Amino acid sequence: MVKHLFFAVVVLIYCWPFALLIRAQPGFISLDCGLPKDESYTDTKTGILYDSDANFVESGKSMTLSAEFDTPSLQKQLYYVRSFPQGIRNCYNIRVTGGLKYLIRASFMYGNYDGQEKVPQFELHLEANLWDTVKLNDASTPVIKEIIHITSFDYLYVCLVNTQLGTPFISALELRLLKNDTYVPEAGSLALTLRYDVASVTNQTVR
Repeated sequence: MVKHLFFAVVVLIYCWPFALLIRAQPGFISLDCGLPKDESYTDTKTGILYDSDANFVESGKSMTLSAEFDTPSLQKQLYYVRSFPQGIRNCYNIRVTGGLKYLIRASFMYGNYDGQEKVPQFELHLEANLWDTVKLNDASTPVIKEIIHITSFDYLYVCLVNTQLGTPFISALELRLLKNDTYVPEAGSLALTLRYDVASVTNQTVR
């Protein structure tokens, strides 16, 4: 009995700093795009704190997915979107540390937020360069774009560019600080092509 109690105490002592680390992880920037200004929440699956994007962008409209897409399985950070019906190029300005390596993740789920029942296509830029083209197959399937990038300055611009194929929008924008010896590119940045979770037995969400 004493041995079992000791084991439980050790587990709690070990896990508690880990929980704090996730919630206050240095180098974590997690924005729920379209979430009302000054609001925030902690994701119950990952323990990560998400903030509104309102202080990082000067344009766009906060919208929500149509009710039919608000299901129990929907990730909370996909419920709101920020839509950019005005202007060709709309950018997020994010404070970072120059010279460090970041994983940058942008998530998109249309969910017929505008009632038009027409998925858009648009470009995603990192600074002045094309990162990728956002092409959605349908209204219910999220699209995620990731890139590993070494910052040159103490700020970073992530931009959505209207290509006349529908209104650009974004669901979530996340940055994760990486060690500089992680995924070393020969030149430039590294964009994600495919990711496989091999032999996992936990079925846990990792962000």
